[in-house]
Amino acid sequence: ELANILGVHRNTLWLYMKHHGVERKYSELTNADLDVLVSEFKKKRPDSGIRYIIGFLRRHGIRVQ
Repeated sequence: ELANILGVHRNTLWLYMKHHGVERKYSELTNADLDVLVSEFKKKRPDSGIRYIIGFLRRHGIRVQ
């Protein structure tokens, strides 16, 4: 989507990011740590679904698969 917005091919964007050291990596987080974070979130917002949990994690700089 970002490549489309910039008007370049996705491979061009990928090469540019690689050249400048920009990586999209998943966070190194153990399952136990992730469970703690999700549990804390669910205590505060028990009716929230997966999209809200992923948003919560991303706001805190955590990327998961």
